[in-house]
Amino acid sequence: MKKRVSARINSFDSSVFRDVFRKQALLDTPVDLSVGTPEEKTDTAIKQAGIAAINDDKTGYTPANGLLELREEVQKKLSTQNNIHTSVDQITVVPGLTTGLLLVYMSILDPGDEIITMDPGYPPYDQLADALGVTVMSVVTLPDFQLNLAAIEASITDKTRAIVINSPNNPTGTVYPKKDLLAVAELAEKHGLYIISDEIYEHFIYEGEHFSVGSVYPDTISMFGFSKQHAMTGWRLGFMSGPLDVIEAINELQQYAVFSSSAIAQHAAITALRLEQNLSTKYKTKRDLVVNALTELGLQIEGVQGSYYVFFRAPNDMTDIEFCELLLEHNLILVPGRAFSSRHGYVRLSYGAEINEVKKGLDILTHVVNMLK
Repeated sequence: MKKRVSARINSFDSSVFRDVFRKQALLDTPVDLSVGTPEEKTDTAIKQAGIAAINDDKTGYTPANGLLELREEVQKKLSTQNNIHTSVDQITVVPGLTTGLLLVYMSILDPGDEIITMDPGYPPYDQLADALGVTVMSVVTLPDFQLNLAAIEASITDKTRAIVINSPNNPTGTVYPKKDLLAVAELAEKHGLYIISDEIYEHFIYEGEHFSVGSVYPDTISMFGFSKQHAMTGWRLGFMSGPLDVIEAINELQQYAVFSSSAIAQHAAITALRLEQNLSTKYKTKRDLVVNALTELGLQIEGVQGSYYVFFRAPNDMTDIEFCELLLEHNLILVPGRAFSSRHGYVRLSYGAEINEVKKGLDILTHVVNMLK
């Protein structure tokens, strides 16, 4: 048999993102509203904690599930901020939530199982499952990007094992109301399913309140991280809580797959959890600026109650690729929506960038859309 790479690789397609990054490199000082990173730099106190860990030689392996001191801080955070009351043994630290998602899938899913995800959604939800031989039942949330509870229930079969929820949502900015999340919990309980709840944008909410479904449904794997709220994208650190048997399975996998998360990042994260940071007012200002500008252009905007994304339909019945290519000609980078959805007419704009950069991008977007009229 000839040497070859695994057929599993065919489950992944990052070509849209690779194409964005390739074209970005060809532009001189482009206005980049494509990336999902916040404008802030990591807080000085967090950086100093990381430096101190290095200087104090706290750079060795840690337990697979993370430092006990960090898990104790996570336990306090979950109790006070999310109303999730759990033991430190039901908490695990992971090297980023995408890796964490893979570990969750490997812990609760077997080939031939099914999961339910929402479309539009974060690409790894579907692609990691597909790579593991798991069938994805994708529920379209258009036009308002809210949960379609009837469609979710209709997608449940005897092979379904989990429902994946992401609120606030990437790429739509949608925040699911408590009543709908409670309804999902009822469905999950009725059919004996797990809920996987990705809450990485929990602190970026401008309308309504964040609700953690893990506070009412014990068979929830709740996922959180430091990348967004604490501007620690490159530190690669997240944490999860859930049923003890699932967390123990994840820890067993971690022992063999990653051994442990970065000790330096974990010591810094302890400090991060003790800081009080509120970015909602700042990001709501940017959200309002973007929504007002796009609405004035006649573009229909849905979602945008949280996170820092707007997912809007390209004008003039253009495809997402066509519109993004046109914007690139004017030095503005957005992400074609097909990276997140089976529907190809949408575009994602990130307003995580500094406000003056966002204004520059909106000026270009306004010029291009008016040019098309």
